[in-house]
Amino acid sequence: MLPISNSTFESKSSFNSPTLGIIGCGNIGGRQAANFLAHGYSVYIYDINRDRMAELQSLGAHITESCAELATHCDIIFTALPTPNDVIEAVLAGEQNLTQGLRPGSIYIDITTNSPETVLRLHQAITPLGVEMLDAPFNDCPEGAKSQGGMGLAVLASGSKETFEQVLPILQLMADHVLYCGDIGCGTRCKLIHNAVNAVAVQAVSEGITLGLAEDIPLEIIWDALRFGSFGQNPGDIHGLPYYWFSRRCDDLSQPPAFTVKLLHKDLRIALEMATEQNISVPHLSLTVQDYQEAEQRGLSDYAATKVRSLQEERAGVIAKATQPIISSSNRSTPKPTAKSVSKKSQFSLYVVLMLVLVSNLFVFGLNWLFRSHHVF
Repeated sequence: MLPISNSTFESKSSFNSPTLGIIGCGNIGGRQAANFLAHGYSVYIYDINRDRMAELQSLGAHITESCAELATHCDIIFTALPTPNDVIEAVLAGEQNLTQGLRPGSIYIDITTNSPETVLRLHQAITPLGVEMLDAPFNDCPEGAKSQGGMGLAVLASGSKETFEQVLPILQLMADHVLYCGDIGCGTRCKLIHNAVNAVAVQAVSEGITLGLAEDIPLEIIWDALRFGSFGQNPGDIHGLPYYWFSRRCDDLSQPPAFTVKLLHKDLRIALEMATEQNISVPHLSLTVQDYQEAEQRGLSDYAATKVRSLQEERAGVIAKATQPIISSSNRSTPKPTAKSVSKKSQFSLYVVLMLVLVSNLFVFGLNWLFRSHHVF
């Protein structure tokens, strides 16, 4: 993480307490808007879903009617949208798009997991407007992984280092780690590589678990073997398995998934295109892309990304299903004390103190009685 450059940040008075704008108030954008509001920043928002904006308005956010209107109010603007096409629509192509309201000297940051080509196109379009741009895709906190100090795990930023240092205090509110990845587009490439590696690891875990089940090994034993070994110390998805997969939450569309099959398929396709352009062989990624393509062909596009595991289950003829929490009996943690148990413990402690006081008083009374009796005789 780079140090904050105070001289750079204070060189523009508007950036001492910048007004922030967020286009896209979904899973990531909405939580970051609330996060910025909680830290005292003025935040303007725009989303095609007015209910999402209403929720944030109740926290103090300012609603706008278009991307262009939002840009007229803000020093730093974020886009947090599902796909590259959504970003192009919001920033360049749509009616009342962002470029129609951007002010010279403002900064635009795309935290979407985008494509490198789209990032370069955006950069080329807004630079002549006197606006700086960073691509800074965001690593969220899935079930099983927790942020220590921020709202997420990591921000992977790239673009002008001077611009990065200007907005670093804002980025540091968003995640535990803020990484500067280099020239514009490098942050996006790093995020795509991260997601590709993670997706391949997910498939490997699926193969191992289904193989263990086929060998009649209990599910909790297989899971313990993976999570307590060296792999489990830095997993791609292992600690979230009971929540998303074993519980079969991935089968239920009534619980909106944070990350869908079609979105991860998009990331994997872009990563594979990168490898193809560089003439690099990536057989595991290629096979994983095929799995996600098959999942979409089967109508699973809007399910949680982990739903793709069902293809491996079908091949193996087993189902990974268990009631949460899935913890083997030999490794169950000591339960946290409940309010009732704490109350009982406090009552017991008070009872002991009272008994000690009573016994002490009786002892003193007895000594006085013996002393008086001895004195009389």
